[in-house]
Amino acid sequence: MSETDKVLMQELLCIADTDWVLGHWYIKVMLNGRSLPDCTAFAGMGQDSLGHTRAIFRLLEDRLELPEHQLEFGRQPEALHDLEALSRPPQNWGDFLMTAFLTECAVWRLFSTFLDGSDKELSGMVKHLGKELYFHRLGLEGWMLAASDDECADMKLSLAERGAEVARWFAADGASDVLLESGVRNTGVAEALAGFLDDVVSVVTQATDLVEEEVLQLLPTAVPEDWDAAKRKTAGATLPATLWEFMIPTDPDTVALRRPLSVSVDDNLDLVDRAEYSHADYA
Repeated sequence: MSETDKVLMQELLCIADTDWVLGHWYIKVMLNGRSLPDCTAFAGMGQDSLGHTRAIFRLLEDRLELPEHQLEFGRQPEALHDLEALSRPPQNWGDFLMTAFLTECAVWRLFSTFLDGSDKELSGMVKHLGKELYFHRLGLEGWMLAASDDECADMKLSLAERGAEVARWFAADGASDVLLESGVRNTGVAEALAGFLDDVVSVVTQATDLVEEEVLQLLPTAVPEDWDAAKRKTAGATLPATLWEFMIPTDPDTVALRRPLSVSVDDNLDLVDRAEYSHADYA
């Protein structure tokens, strides 16, 4: 594997794994929506996020000649390149909105660095998936602007507690950007950070009483000494067991329902001609 291929895999896994976790956030929060349209929106956003994850996984598996579904079912949580801020569950509605919004902005800005790059297949994927990511941010922005005073206070606390964990996703590690130099990226990570900050400031200042300077102060990009630049998170940080079980369950009944299509397509389930389902059972 070339250095460019290795770095590309790492970057795409940061995006895909983060979308993977975020998609399960949406699924978990679905029933906590304030209205039926909220629940419907979360269902769609979760489906989008998991679809994006699997599209990137398939791209990487094809190019790296990995076994099918290896990246989804063949790794342990410590191997994930997920955004660290998602490892703690949302504490309230405001915390959920702020964390999801920050994450959606970060995912899009890092992913968009590949738009119009030399990798046409990847660039096309970014253009297509970016349309769905836009509506995610738009929906979250609407919920944030409609939040109550108490929820606005919770959003500010969330920004103070999680903002730095998201912003440092764009931290420069001092190494050259081989993806930018090779043309695979069309824009650098520094430009992605600037776009991320613009996105966040424009919405948060409208949704809360914070001013631009206050928002920016809560989004530092300094990293700890044990920073893992490849995974864009603290070295050794991993998902909690309960969240991983929700993503890749080990319960036998749930496993049967979550098996890959390549396995379940060979099932031979006779749902018609079975004695226990005869008309006599319903007399």
